[in-house]
Amino acid sequence: MEALHVTANKEISKIVIQGVPDKAGIAADIFGTLGAQGFNVELVVSTGGTRGTADICLAVSEAQEAEIRRALEQMKSETLAGEIVSDSSVALVSVMGQNLAKVPGVAGRMFRALSSKGINIEIISTSLASVTCMIPRARTEEALAALEGEFLSERTQS
Repeated sequence: MEALHVTANKEISKIVIQGVPDKAGIAADIFGTLGAQGFNVELVVSTGGTRGTADICLAVSEAQEAEIRRALEQMKSETLAGEIVSDSSVALVSVMGQNLAKVPGVAGRMFRALSSKGINIEIISTSLASVTCMIPRARTEEALAALEGEFLSERTQS
């Protein structure tokens, strides 16, 4: 297996936009507006639309949380979204590696390593090169140790 990296980001906040209309163009409006205002979104997860609405969850810089919430509140009447809620007691932990999507079992091993320490996963996001989990911030160091034990010990055993 190619070299893997384990990282964490404790300087984030989760913002959830609830009840977003499930129709074309809404996400473009939301993220186009945030980008035009200079805000970076580190992670986006959207629920599948049910009953015509979806929830969109963002991981953003904790330092920009209040400003991003204000921008989203201003857009609320245009997007017809429901509540906007945030939580700054979260962190992201990731396992990253080139072509990770071609390595079977990485996500399951990651989830098992976190579960073995009793760490609940709030959100999961995957890409071709990473598996990222949002977890309680207070458990970040414990999560990193568990993930390093699971994935990085392989390099020393070769």
